[in-house]
Amino acid sequence: MKSWLAKEQALFSQHIIAGNLPHAILISGVKGSGKEELANWLIQVIQCTQAISDSSQKDILQPCHQCKHCKLLLKDNYPDHSTVIAEKNSLGVDSVRKVSAFFERTAQIGTIKTVLIPQADKMTVAAANALLKTLEEPSDNSIIILLSDERDALLPTIISRCRLFEIRPPSGDVLAQHINVSSNSTNAFTNLSHLPELTQVEVADEYRLFEGVFLHYLASRDGRSQIIKMVLASPYGLRWLEKVTTQAMRTSNDWNSDQSNMQNASSLLNKDTLWHIYNKIIATINKSKTLSQVNLQFIIEKLIVDIDNILIYEQSQE
Repeated sequence: MKSWLAKEQALFSQHIIAGNLPHAILISGVKGSGKEELANWLIQVIQCTQAISDSSQKDILQPCHQCKHCKLLLKDNYPDHSTVIAEKNSLGVDSVRKVSAFFERTAQIGTIKTVLIPQADKMTVAAANALLKTLEEPSDNSIIILLSDERDALLPTIISRCRLFEIRPPSGDVLAQHINVSSNSTNAFTNLSHLPELTQVEVADEYRLFEGVFLHYLASRDGRSQIIKMVLASPYGLRWLEKVTTQAMRTSNDWNSDQSNMQNASSLLNKDTLWHIYNKIIATINKSKTLSQVNLQFIIEKLIVDIDNILIYEQSQE
């Protein structure tokens, strides 16, 4: 369990002991913040018949891992718990209706029924509306846990009916100690934004490759299909388009003078062109967040075509 989750664990433990755990819980935070770990721990403690205090942290409960309930949960075979998995890029209304049907049935071996929705922000509008009915009229002894990387993508009515827990990982020296980043341990702003390319070597290498390919495309309009493939292949693709474009804009304004690769690309594009490209990227990112049934491949292909047209227009003005 990540060290920074201790505060939430202690708070949940207090609610469990007092018998007033919220019926609906929304855990929000960036990727890698520990939402899934916290939710799985909470479900295990709720369902355990012999939950005990942590030997090192007395205010935190831990599952015994020995009772029948714990063993079934570890094998993903516990009848009074259900995890709702999104298919492809969305979570449909049929999946959410199964949650209501699950709660309507009597618990088989325990006293509490739990449901986990790991990608709540992927719900379609119809699914979200169906979930509202469950949240508004909760059945007895039922707890639903929603997880979200993008809390703003959820309907405000969903958020208002849940007890919200925001997971905020540490930064600076505390984070450096946790992830063993010796080279940046004296930097007070170590991965302040919690971006994986700043601390994970494999992701950092992928980002550098992406940056080079996209900058080459901006400078030459060569490699459009490769850019589309790279954006679709990475969960960070759209954000990286924004990041590289923002860096190029900063360089064009002499705010990033130490990056020669950015200088080479931005020198070939005027500030207005970069601004138009940036706005197209932001609009596409917003669409991908707010439209749960969006065809991601289509909007990315359209985005790159739009960027291509912007580049063609700039060339025609030279």
